[in-house]
Amino acid sequence: MLGRPGTVATLLGPALLAACAGAPREPNVVLITLDTVRADHLSCYGYAVHTSPRLEGLARQATLYRRALASSPWTLPTHASLFTGRHAFEHGAHDFKVTEDVPDNAYPLGAEHLTLAEALQAEGYETVAVVANAGYLARRYRLDQGFESYWVKPGRADRKNGQVYEWLDARNKERPFFLFVNYMDAHRPYNATERLGLLPRPVSKNTTLVTRLAEAVMPGEGDLPAALRQQVIDQYDTALANLDEELGRLFDRLQRDGLWDDALVVVTSDHGEFLGEHQLVEHSKDVYQEVLAVPLIVKAPRQSEARVVDQAITSVDVPRLIVSQLAPARRDKLLPAFPYEPGNHPVMAEVYYTRTKDLIHPRWGHRFDRVRTALLRWPMKLIHSGDGRHELFDLATDPSEERNVYRERADVAKALLGELEEFRRAHPAYGGPREAAPLDAQALEQLRSLGYLGSP
Repeated sequence: MLGRPGTVATLLGPALLAACAGAPREPNVVLITLDTVRADHLSCYGYAVHTSPRLEGLARQATLYRRALASSPWTLPTHASLFTGRHAFEHGAHDFKVTEDVPDNAYPLGAEHLTLAEALQAEGYETVAVVANAGYLARRYRLDQGFESYWVKPGRADRKNGQVYEWLDARNKERPFFLFVNYMDAHRPYNATERLGLLPRPVSKNTTLVTRLAEAVMPGEGDLPAALRQQVIDQYDTALANLDEELGRLFDRLQRDGLWDDALVVVTSDHGEFLGEHQLVEHSKDVYQEVLAVPLIVKAPRQSEARVVDQAITSVDVPRLIVSQLAPARRDKLLPAFPYEPGNHPVMAEVYYTRTKDLIHPRWGHRFDRVRTALLRWPMKLIHSGDGRHELFDLATDPSEERNVYRERADVAKALLGELEEFRRAHPAYGGPREAAPLDAQALEQLRSLGYLGSP
């Protein structure tokens, strides 16, 4: 049996573990992040629009985690958690406060952190990354640590797949591989290429709709423009369907190459997207469920039986989940480097202020002058806020987080605050070198194209 009772291996289930017993000693590992994909807009998580038929197919032969949370509501800190198995306060790759218009206010990942790619490379794996997010997954943020090949270039999923296919044709077949693929179709600007039959109305190609929605709702007052919001939602849902189709093509290629059955495949997201909820648009601004509840679907080597797990899991648990499926010698060697697994740490997420353009914005910057930490002990969710505006929600009865019961349920709030404080005392915050990542003209243009600079 892989692991002890209560470990990640146990969550995957006896049938799955039995299936793994005959798997190759060195399974290939495929980790896929669907940038900006929220779980509740995927049909495999119950969404009414049929946005994810290929992910539904994957879930029929894999383990679907219904309560997976991103460790942060934006790309850099969550990917740092996915790679290091550490919370944002521990790895330090997150925002910092600014009061003037600087191009970027994010720290890179410290070079001293051990990443999953470094650990697997040391064990003989070929480590390859195909990355679409040329903004916050660029090499200057040091998330490339441990990757022998790290190809980062903007482009939609079909172009990313093309790069993967080229590598598959040329790869070293004598070594197991760790392949990381990042897709950006659901990130602004959304891939709103029309999909016949998906929606009962045409999808607008107007790329300014998100900006208009932000200008209408981000000040935090006034009515939500329903028609405009629906147009943005239609664009977003269409992007999800386009992405899902390309995911299916990648899965088909792995199957044709005989790589699918024995591979460990992990599909998740780094964060979701606000579409007007809580008077917010896009992400990186808060820790409500729209940006934290993400998909997580795991196909273990030779798994063919569907399974659903209700226990909460976060981005920091993913490295250990992956390592737990390696051959016993490698597994036992690497597990100590990635100590977090579901049940042995608080289920939490953090946001440090937000991106510069919103933090210093004259109309709504005041909303984000705080650090926010969410702690989930199902069904209760605490949000500790640096400005004193703490919140508590019962997600079972209030999944949209509309009724703050922080004062009504003071006993629950106190207990959760105590749990959070105790964990932070026992786990020191990152104290290594602090410097912002250098930006050249090309880097600035990448951030601007993704909506992180300039107008909202």
